[in-house]
This record gives sequence, C-alpha cells and structure tokens, in this order.
Amino acid sequence: MAVRNETDPAEPASTAPIHHSHAAGDTVPGMSSMASRNEVRFDALRREWRATTPEQDRETEFARLMDEWRAVEWQSGGQTLLAALGLQFQEVALCRGLAWLLDPGGGHRLGRHLLEALLQRLDLPVIAEAPVEIHVEEKRADTRADIVLRIGQQTVVLEAKVFAGEQPRQADRLQEYWASEQPTLVFLTRTGHAPYTAKNSADQWATVTWRDIAQLARAVTASADLNPSPGAREFIETIGSL
Repeated sequence: MAVRNETDPAEPASTAPIHHSHAAGDTVPGMSSMASRNEVRFDALRREWRATTPEQDRETEFARLMDEWRAVEWQSGGQTLLAALGLQFQEVALCRGLAWLLDPGGGHRLGRHLLEALLQRLDLPVIAEAPVEIHVEEKRADTRADIVLRIGQQTVVLEAKVFAGEQPRQADRLQEYWASEQPTLVFLTRTGHAPYTAKNSADQWATVTWRDIAQLARAVTASADLNPSPGAREFIETIGSL
C-alpha cells in the first residue's frame, strides 16, 4: 500500500522550503537513541541464543535456521494443478504421489524406470524384475516412515520434508526402528540438507531433493522415450518447482 503524506486541512501548508543542515560528524536527532535501543535488543537476543544453544551446536543450529529461511522464501505464480488446489506443499499428498510414481504397476507409464534411476542415484544395485512393495506412512512404535520401498531384499526408508521441521530424534528413531532391515535411509527435502536429528545415525543418511527426483523422471522419460501420463507430468512439474 502506498503511503502518501497529506497536509492536514486544518493547517495550511507552508510554501517556504525547509532546509536542514548538519555539519560533518553531527548526529541526526533521534538516531543515537535508536541505535542504543537496537544495541540493547541485540545484546538480549545474543544472551538468549547463548543460553539456549550449547556452544558446540551453534554452527549447526545457525545452518538449520538458514535452511528454514531459504525454504520459505517468497514464491508466487503457481503453474500446476496441485498449486492451484493449494496442495503443492502438502507432505502427505506429495509422498503419496511419489510412491505412486515409483510403483512399477502405477498408471503413470514410467514402468520401473524411475524406481531404478533412484536406486542408481543411491548407489544401490538394480535387480531386474525384483518384486517391489511400497508403503506410505508405515508405523513402528511412535514413529512413522513417510515411504518405505522394498525391492527384493533391499529396503529404502524415505523421510520427506517440505516446510515442516523435524520431530525430536526423528532421524535416529527411524534408523533404530527399521534397523533390522539394514535400510538405506534417505532424507528428501527442498534444500538437500542433512537431518539435524541424526545425532547417532548421521553417516547413514543420504540426501536428495524433490528437484532431483523430477530431474531423474525427466531424464528417464527422454532416454527411454517414454510417454508419461498427464497426471505423472503434472506431478513431476510440481515437485520440480519445489
């Protein structure tokens, strides 16, 4: 909203110009007190930061805050149906769409191509015709895995994020509860950052972005001369813009 300075009708405007002059080094009235107030606020914030964040964790915590800030940078002009429906950032909807896209039996007309491209991206062996099971929101104890892929004897546990933060010990709990299957753990985000809650399992997590998945889908479409269904194209376009 534009702000206009209007003359109060009760007080006629002066036609004479007003000039202010300050010698070099002079302080503009009010600026000194404002700077002092800002310094007080900054010191208070700094004390609060140091009191709540252990020194050894400050760099990691600052990186996390920067990742969250980048994740919510303003975007406008959605170009997909999911964006028009307000679903382009809904994690549950996106996970179900991705599970469908990875399912060789889905009606997306990608067959096994995207699934196998993802396995290669994760440096996992591709076994032709291995049976595939895909589960969304698989639960163990108090923890849910967004997507669990079982391809033959291989298990991939995929935790997806769009804007939501991590729950307490979420990454470590996923590793612990699915440890019996020796899974490949994948953290899927918009920014490609590692999970902050992987304190004991940090070296076991691979990171992938939603745009990486879209790029894989486009690459296999081109290389295998595929003709994805309209729904598949729509979904690939949506996650490619995250």
